Amino acid sequence: MKSRKLFCLIFYLLPLFLFTACIKDDNEAMPKSTVSRLYVSNADIDASVNNTLIFDPADQTKFPEPYKFNSQLPDGNGIQFDPYSGVVFQVSRVNKNIKTFKVNTDGSLVLKSSFIHEGLLSARELAFDRSRDVLYVASNIDSAIYVYQNASTLKDNVLADKKLKLNGQPWGIHLDNDRLFVVIDQNRVEVQLFEAASALAVGPIVPTKKITVSGAKRLRGITYSSSRDILILTDIAEATLTGFDSDGSVHIITDASSKFTASGAAISPSKTIKGALTGLGNPVDVAWDDREGKDLIYIAEKARRKILVFKYTATGNIAPSYIADLTSSPEAIYLDAR
Repeated sequence: MKSRKLFCLIFYLLPLFLFTACIKDDNEAMPKSTVSRLYVSNADIDASVNNTLIFDPADQTKFPEPYKFNSQLPDGNGIQFDPYSGVVFQVSRVNKNIKTFKVNTDGSLVLKSSFIHEGLLSARELAFDRSRDVLYVASNIDSAIYVYQNASTLKDNVLADKKLKLNGQPWGIHLDNDRLFVVIDQNRVEVQLFEAASALAVGPIVPTKKITVSGAKRLRGITYSSSRDILILTDIAEATLTGFDSDGSVHIITDASSKFTASGAAISPSKTIKGALTGLGNPVDVAWDDREGKDLIYIAEKARRKILVFKYTATGNIAPSYIADLTSSPEAIYLDAR
């Protein structure tokens, strides 16, 4: 009788155990490694250009020669690496194609899967929710965020599971746990914050909170450190007119969470990197190594075809600490530093 009761108990508890074991923990420790790899997505459409570059290591006083990979994603935009699965996501705006690549132990890439969504009008930045296997894609032309579930295994032709409509054109996006930060392009100089992003319903969405950045002209790239509560934004200013390749800036906002409000009142950056010495013209994306002893800010400078690196302590009109000169047009970057 006891053995039968024990069997029944195991029978009923086993499914619960298996279900619990399959849930991914947002607080799971980062896979241990000593690495600093900068992934670069190039916007060139020339077939002779490799649309993916990897600088490894990226935290030295001089950039090494990059690993060049033909991802066959012309007009490459958003790129992101997930250290838990060792997978890179990258999108081609012109082909409406999102591919995943497995990173080998030596840092080289190999294709894992690929999917196309014909309705993805103008893909820009990516954000990946590892715990839910959900990929967010900003599309500026139609003022939308596209949401793809089971993103790491999607193949062939697909449809988005959700299309979230915004009240402005999104560009840079950043996911912090379940909080989605969205840069609104053009003259809005606004960052919108959507809390409980996974629960957002199809159709028009309204930000929980927002900020407007005083002194900014046209925001584009974004990164955020939750451990330091610091937001870093790039500002391309003029996109095409005279001076477009020399009028860019980087805005740093400390104690960022407290500055987001429902009304989105204007706030001044804690400091700004800007001026002739900076080399900032069309800074389209940003990544930050916020580790102690590093504190390096990486900028994708599209107009001048460079990667610029500044120390976090930099402010005003100051030259980069070091530079990578490219023969391609960097559009998006992602830093794996741990």
